[in-house]
Amino acid sequence: MRLFLLRGLLVVDAAVLFLLGALMIFAPARVEQAFHFQDLPPAVAYLIGMWGCLMATMGFGYLVAATHPLRYRVWINIGIIRGAIECALGIFYLARGIITFQQAGLGTLVAGLLAVAYVGLYPRPPRPVVPIPAPAPPP
Repeated sequence: MRLFLLRGLLVVDAAVLFLLGALMIFAPARVEQAFHFQDLPPAVAYLIGMWGCLMATMGFGYLVAATHPLRYRVWINIGIIRGAIECALGIFYLARGIITFQQAGLGTLVAGLLAVAYVGLYPRPPRPVVPIPAPAPPP
């Protein structure tokens, strides 16, 4: 059951990353509007597009990991680290008042929840069953 849930989480995470990546690449101005950022210099669209390339390729990695989570555990590790760092960064910027909760609250919360979900569903290799030696028959 845990493996089924983990695969589902990886596929959903991959789909979201692909979608966000595509939007960042092909519609960076819409992404700026969606996150309530106005009057950014045009060069920021390049950075958003580059970030979109990263998101889309990470989505591909998660999709591959969903095919065999035990083999591709490193992608689950990346998901844990990514979620934890995104959450921590969001909290840092929110606490300093650099961004508003409307801009980053949902993303910060989702990133933290993803990290916790990946930790909870982390695939552990099956443990070999060690037979218990039978006691020696009495003489």
